[in-house]
Amino acid sequence: MCRRKLLLTLQPLLFIALLVYVPSFAQLRWDGEAGDGQWITAQNWAGDILPTITDDVILDNVYITGGYTVTLPGGNSSVHVKSITITPASGNNIELILPAANTAIPAFKVSGAVYGMVIGNGGIFKNASGANNGLPVEIADSLKINNGGRYIQNSSSSHAAIITVLSKAPGTEEGIFEFDIPSASSTVSLSGRTYGKLVFLSNAMNGAVTYTASGTNTVKVKSDLYVGAGVTLSFNFSDSLFIGRDLIQQGGTINLGNSTRTLVAVISRHLIQSATGIICERGTAFPEIVFNGSVNQQIDCKGTVKDSVAIKMNNTAGATLMSSWSLPYKLSLTKGKIITSAVNILKLLPGCSIIVDSLSDNSFIDGPLRKEGLSAATHFLFPVGKGSSMRWLALKNANGHFNVEFTNSNPKQISNTYGSGINQISQIGYWTIHADAGPLASASIELSFNGPNSGVGTNLATSKVASLDNQVWVNYGNTAFTGTAGSRGSVVSNQVTSWSTAPDSFTLGSSEPVEGPLALNDDPIPAIRNSVVENNRGPLQLLAVTFSGSRIITCRASEKTQVKLCIVDNSGRHVKVITTIIERGVNRLPVEVPTLPAGVYSMYAVTPKGTSNVVRFVYLK
Repeated sequence: MCRRKLLLTLQPLLFIALLVYVPSFAQLRWDGEAGDGQWITAQNWAGDILPTITDDVILDNVYITGGYTVTLPGGNSSVHVKSITITPASGNNIELILPAANTAIPAFKVSGAVYGMVIGNGGIFKNASGANNGLPVEIADSLKINNGGRYIQNSSSSHAAIITVLSKAPGTEEGIFEFDIPSASSTVSLSGRTYGKLVFLSNAMNGAVTYTASGTNTVKVKSDLYVGAGVTLSFNFSDSLFIGRDLIQQGGTINLGNSTRTLVAVISRHLIQSATGIICERGTAFPEIVFNGSVNQQIDCKGTVKDSVAIKMNNTAGATLMSSWSLPYKLSLTKGKIITSAVNILKLLPGCSIIVDSLSDNSFIDGPLRKEGLSAATHFLFPVGKGSSMRWLALKNANGHFNVEFTNSNPKQISNTYGSGINQISQIGYWTIHADAGPLASASIELSFNGPNSGVGTNLATSKVASLDNQVWVNYGNTAFTGTAGSRGSVVSNQVTSWSTAPDSFTLGSSEPVEGPLALNDDPIPAIRNSVVENNRGPLQLLAVTFSGSRIITCRASEKTQVKLCIVDNSGRHVKVITTIIERGVNRLPVEVPTLPAGVYSMYAVTPKGTSNVVRFVYLK
């Protein structure tokens, strides 16, 4: 009986003890009833209870429909909670501020597991602590800045420990970590770090701020790197800076090398620079900016690139200039073309070199390219082209400033009139060169050819560089040539010392005479069979011989191959054999023919894999 009474007495006491001693883990929301925006006013919290170490604090729009600001206490006060989540409703901003009036270490501490601080889209945490050193904000596990969220380092105090717990989870690629330090200079923690969107501003100083970063480990920015006006961002790195999206410079200076270490800055999308922006290196290193995206990248640089800063194009999709761009040191074209225009021209300043594989169509300048300051330059290559093909031009023994561009249209459409020494010209493209009036320009011009349709004929000794003068293609000579007719090579002109005020046009040609029209008409002639090609299994089919005016052989090849085009008279005697290379697909081959008696002739082609069909044509003397 006594035991039963004792149990009845102890049960309520045990219940009360549990209420007192078991921690209460709760979510606590802001309702802002006090109207003063102060964290330490209890009336601002649901239930009029201040948050404690065991509370998951939520700043959202459950009780308040619009945006608002919450300010932590000043002085030497410290706030400690389990976690803090800032999640505004769509279109709202909610900001939590640690004010400059607070000098406590730590001033705001979250100790919960997993995500101690979560900043959602429209959420802002601003660390404006007045402490000069130490760590005023402590986050026990992770800081997660979701896309559209923002953490502002607005204090000169330490921030490195915060960066080490920055979440890399999906959905944080556009979460903003912003440096806006209220001092003239600051060292920032970048080496080995991964950010979402990284921003550097000078608003807190209302003037110039220098941010310096050193290290030997990779820096990753998952979306944009943004540098504001008045900011100098100075690197002392011997590794890579990967920018997942855009490098945006709204004024200020980006110093890619302030010492001997070489930084490689890799940009995956666009480069945008205002007119007051400067990209430079002020040490002894040779930093490099690499365009390494997977889509066509836009380069809109209205400011300045200076010193020994190299540029590399390494994107198959290429890049497009949105404004004129001047480069001071080196341009490397590895993969992808750079598209330019007369308005948005690429300029290589005096001392700027260019590195490219002239035998590859993988990378070139599609549009005008300007080179300044050539002075007794033995050889300078302009890797210009159009569409999917490079058709480079080189200047030899060159002096002056030059704009060069290739056009892949028929130069005969400009003029079909030839001067002495020119009997035919290319039908597949021409170059324009615009030399500045001063300093006095001079150069020999080396024009490239690729394939059998380039206008050089079958004998490179008779190939010529032709220039348009008063609507006449004039012979500018052949002082040297390289390569093989019908394949790849080049032809070098005489020295040119006289230039027009307008761009001068140049193309390839030949002095070989073209005698008499060879034609029935411009319609394909049906193929016939004879003993030469009875068992045709080759990769080539002749389609037509149409020599009236155009002097063209049309053929179709299943693969790129070397061929011998054979012209046979009615007696079976070979009167002409032309060796050339044809490309896969349909080819239109300009061809020179000998002086022949009038009559009917046949043509066939021999390849390493067999012989083609025969096409007949009539030669009219």
